[in-house]
Amino acid sequence: MTSDPGAAAPTCPRHPDRVSYVRCQRCGRPACPECQRPASVGIQCVDCVREAASQRRPIVNRLGFTTAHGTPYVTYTLIALNVAAFLYGTFVMGTATWQDAWGLWTGLSPEELAMYSNVGDEWYRWVSSGFVHFGLLHLGMNMLVLFQFGTQLEPILGRMRFAALYLASLLGGSLVATLIAPSVALHGGASGAIFGLIAAYGVVLSKLRLDYRSLLTTAGLWLVLGFVIPNISWQGHLGGAVAGALTMLAMLHWVERRPA
Repeated sequence: MTSDPGAAAPTCPRHPDRVSYVRCQRCGRPACPECQRPASVGIQCVDCVREAASQRRPIVNRLGFTTAHGTPYVTYTLIALNVAAFLYGTFVMGTATWQDAWGLWTGLSPEELAMYSNVGDEWYRWVSSGFVHFGLLHLGMNMLVLFQFGTQLEPILGRMRFAALYLASLLGGSLVATLIAPSVALHGGASGAIFGLIAAYGVVLSKLRLDYRSLLTTAGLWLVLGFVIPNISWQGHLGGAVAGALTMLAMLHWVERRPA
């Protein structure tokens, strides 16, 4: 059998200037090296791989949540926002200025609130205080724990549920700090939200009948240290943990009641 010398050489549809004699096993079109993707049966083009991925049914894990594959974008975004806030506050606004202006103040009388323009307990501080850190060590420790638990929980819950869990834990920490802080204090840091993640992770382990005792011991130790080490808001830790656990229980209850 001889080939037709006058026939045009096959070219890649995505890159017409490139000749390719390798064809996609799914659609049969030529695919240049840049557009080739290895498959279980030969080579497929990038378009067919993308189409197959869009038609793939989402994977539901043992908890009933749709698994989020790939990069934990919400976790990385939260870490980036905390670092950016610290750098901007420290080097642009000034350390004391940004901590006072973004932190959550509790126990202030109306006269004291009126006396100072950069302190207060306004609603936005319930969120902004979660991005205020008092030094590199404080920031670094919180971001390390956020990375550890965020990269575990975000794929399990999905990105939107994980973001909702983090926000609920942050607000829970601010709420309890506002309600039971014994005296004038400036509250800040991501630890309230992080304690919510830890508590939520404990609920997940319990639901899956996995050993959660070591996690409970570690979290309990950190919570107790908040009572004895000065300048640590145990109120924020406690509020975040309670809010995180309750939010996770509510999410689990919702997916169990959801029709199949």
